[in-house]
Amino acid sequence: MTAAQRLRQPLERLYREFDYGTRVELDAIRFPLRYAAARLAYGRVDLFSGELEGVLGRMGPSPAAFVAGFDPRRDAVAFDDFWYRFNRPRDLVAFCIAARDLLARFGTLEKCFLAGDAGTGGPIGPTLERFARAFLEADLREVFPRGRISRGYRHLFPLPSLGGPCKRLHLFLRWMVRREPPDFGLWTSVSPSRLLMPIDTHIENISRSIGLTSRRSRTWRMAEEITRRLAVIDPADPVKFDFALCHKRMSGDCLDRRDTQVCGPCGLKTVCRHWRGRGSTEARHAR
Repeated sequence: MTAAQRLRQPLERLYREFDYGTRVELDAIRFPLRYAAARLAYGRVDLFSGELEGVLGRMGPSPAAFVAGFDPRRDAVAFDDFWYRFNRPRDLVAFCIAARDLLARFGTLEKCFLAGDAGTGGPIGPTLERFARAFLEADLREVFPRGRISRGYRHLFPLPSLGGPCKRLHLFLRWMVRREPPDFGLWTSVSPSRLLMPIDTHIENISRSIGLTSRRSRTWRMAEEITRRLAVIDPADPVKFDFALCHKRMSGDCLDRRDTQVCGPCGLKTVCRHWRGRGSTEARHAR
């Protein structure tokens, strides 16, 4: 029996019983839940949430309408105070220009994505590459007059061909494609079976702990390996476990050493908060 097969029952149980409603408010997905789409999400949620609150507030009740009618000479002021890690105000201005022009050309971002899809149902990498390049190759001379795109803007659109995990792009696809909560299922032309796991530090560490990967570096290949092993459990929707696994570790319930017992309530072989302290398992869970 493979490691993935041994995990089938505890992972399915975790997926079914996880308290999504409580954890959604601690996840970046709470921002697009207000609307129909979103883009910027990296780093700790508690750190970037304040910046996003400010940006979304200035964009008004409909960010989609704000982007569709974006005029940098009039609207760039909305981002003057934005400053988060790699990104500066001009990066958001460039994003709005690129998104505006792509929406005008294709009608929706889904159609933009599908324009780069071979339509064979194959690996998502090449299609995601062309989607990211559509934003990188947009006419951004109003923002970058010398043709040199900023590091911050490039950071928003990593290329799968460079071998990185492209976590934000995979997270965006999970939100748009998966049909069940907490995701939206707005893109109906892409199969959830093609998605790859968004790999952040929480998914990386808990996946290594429970045997979904043996790789030491957070890369595209790690995302493929974890997804491939989860596809043994659910080939139609392998990334459905992402939210629950990520928040199980983010909450501090399950850490990432492998030399411990299997937690009965979780079913996962990790250092679990349920095992801490003394007394019976039931007593510990009652605390």
